[in-house]
Amino acid sequence: MKKQILFTTFSLFFAFVAFAQDGFHKIGVGAEVGLPMGDFGDAYNMGFGATGKIYYGLNENANITGTLGYLRFGIDGDSNISGHMGMIPIMFGYHHDFDGFYVEPQVGVVALNSKVDMSNTGFGSFGGSYSSTEVSLSLGGGYTMGDWDFGLRYQIVNNANFLGVRVAYNFSI
Repeated sequence: MKKQILFTTFSLFFAFVAFAQDGFHKIGVGAEVGLPMGDFGDAYNMGFGATGKIYYGLNENANITGTLGYLRFGIDGDSNISGHMGMIPIMFGYHHDFDGFYVEPQVGVVALNSKVDMSNTGFGSFGGSYSSTEVSLSLGGGYTMGDWDFGLRYQIVNNANFLGVRVAYNFSI
């Protein structure tokens, strides 16, 4: 079922890009920092990554957006435990500009992949990995200054919620 959701999301994204080219007016490329929240914050450190965003203009102040990226969170463990969680967000949203300030709710899926290795446990070394695809929501906003975009959002991903900070540069197309 989760593979079907991922396939459907990818298909919708590419159909969106292919059939709606007349209204696309910019592409944003950004660096991200993710601050894990709740139980996720107890197990993982700050995450880092990058995202790309495409904007389809509905009018001067309103855009439909598509975002694709990668974030990596390191595990918060002692010297005997190492690992990470990788996230690939595939999100669609509505971006509304209010003279530089904006709001942008988003919905989509996030592909998760985690890996843990443990050594010197008294029973030898062992580890494992896990992958899943989760439905995700985010509520965010920010400020644009020229071609620069400074954003903040709360990303809800099952039990891996985080506060995301994004600095991006937008290119006109």
